[in-house]
Amino acid sequence: MKENIKLSIVIPAYNEEKRLPSTLNHLKDYISSQNLLSEEEIELVIVSPNSSDNTHKIASQYKNKFSNFIFINSGRKIGKGNDVKIGMLKARGDAVLFMDADMSTPLEHILEFYNLFLKGNNLIIASRRISTYRISYIRKSISFIGNILFKISSGIYIGDSQCGFKMMSNQVSNECFNKLSILGWGFDMEILAVANANSIKIYSVTIDDWKDVPGGSFDINLFSNLIISIKDLFLIFIRRVSGSYELERD
Repeated sequence: MKENIKLSIVIPAYNEEKRLPSTLNHLKDYISSQNLLSEEEIELVIVSPNSSDNTHKIASQYKNKFSNFIFINSGRKIGKGNDVKIGMLKARGDAVLFMDADMSTPLEHILEFYNLFLKGNNLIIASRRISTYRISYIRKSISFIGNILFKISSGIYIGDSQCGFKMMSNQVSNECFNKLSILGWGFDMEILAVANANSIKIYSVTIDDWKDVPGGSFDINLFSNLIISIKDLFLIFIRRVSGSYELERD
């Protein structure tokens, strides 16, 4: 593997045998067609716990289709945050992006975010206008309430904290993910809270072409995940006000 990695793309993939081939094929085409980075400068990191389907087998079939490809079996399923954390800390790129395997945020935004990184932004997040999407009233209400609670618990006033499309410098990634303690759905809220506690500027990009992909486990376990998220927000608040998120810097 080459060492001149400019961009790492981390994809958590649990039981994604149906969506992963399409995602990786589209990603391969996208990497080949863009003119900013060579294929050798881009690294793909797939992280999957012990899936009950053929996710691992499918991922291994793509090893030779990318110049820099890493597959990590994260073992026992703990949570999405755990898989993203493992991938982000393993990534070698100057910039590191994590995205969902369902491509709910179109791939075209990868270079948009990378260009913003080149302009000096060290933490760039996608923000959806949930109110404009055709999702259930319950889901919209939960998202609205969740964002209000997030603003209170974290002290960050942004429109959307949980879109699964975030890019950061390798240094910021290591600093924030080494502080991560929430390993389930609330992990990206905690990452932003850590960043804010250390005066790391968060650059938010409104995504107008995000699409809701059916079949996500958050939707399937909507109310139980809501309770877990509220608990996570309480923990974030306690850790923020206690100074637990502050990094030791010279």
